[in-house]
Amino acid sequence: MSHYEKLIRKYKYKQEELIFTKEQVVDILLSKYKAQEFQKELILDLMRDDHFQYDKIFKCFRIDDPYILNKVFTVEEKKEHMEEINDNEMNAFDYSKSTGTDFEYNKMVLDEQEGRRIDIILESKDDTSISEFQVRHRSDKISSYLNALIVGALIQTGAAEYEEDTEDYYFKFYLDNLNAYGFLK
Repeated sequence: MSHYEKLIRKYKYKQEELIFTKEQVVDILLSKYKAQEFQKELILDLMRDDHFQYDKIFKCFRIDDPYILNKVFTVEEKKEHMEEINDNEMNAFDYSKSTGTDFEYNKMVLDEQEGRRIDIILESKDDTSISEFQVRHRSDKISSYLNALIVGALIQTGAAEYEEDTEDYYFKFYLDNLNAYGFLK
């Protein structure tokens, strides 16, 4: 029996336990990552983001606790942050031309790039489960954890863009995430 055959058996057995409501996901973000909610209007480019239906975005969170950030960034991501810090020092942004919302947005983007902040955007098209999410700037650990929390409901409702097929890359990614975070035990 292959690795994925074992994982799909475990998945099928626990499938009902792998469906999380949007409220459950929010509670997990608040407790596990000390996430703090902020208004979506602060992300100035969000209205033009083709990953979301803007009016269906129901929560935006930031994670900026240094201890948590240190745990959720990979070595590679931390290296990218240092490169951004060095680049931004050599090509400093002129904040004197930014005011109000523009200033806040530019600071948010800089903090994301330099690893002082992660922003998470959550969308719900059915007002029950999360239909789309985005982790800005990048944290593979948080992205894969959210994938494990969110895809089960998408599969159950038929909203997933793929089938429960161990030949499908995205489904295998979901199974790997469930396994990595202990959901299949």
